[in-house]
Amino acid sequence: MEALFEQLCVLADMALDGRGLDPARLDGVLALFDSEARAELAAAEEEHEVVARGTEAAVEAAQGHLNAVMDAAVGKYRGSSGEADALSAATAAMEMAFKTTTPSRIQ
Repeated sequence: MEALFEQLCVLADMALDGRGLDPARLDGVLALFDSEARAELAAAEEEHEVVARGTEAAVEAAQGHLNAVMDAAVGKYRGSSGEADALSAATAAMEMAFKTTTPSRIQ
């Protein structure tokens, strides 16, 4: 692109100095600019696609990790909740057994 800018500057200088402007040469330089710009756009789009796919993969991995952590936390909570329920049921059963086996005057 730098060389194309230099060619445009030369053409502009020639036109300003009164040496004339060669429209065919200007069209050639502009056509080169067009093809260079399209090639750079295609390269930028390809790079964007690569980065986007990488980002999507990273997001999916992060979501998978988050889901695993959340599942583990929920499982741990349910387990501790279940343990608390079991302990509460055992305590209630012991209290009921104690009440039924002890004489009524001690209660």
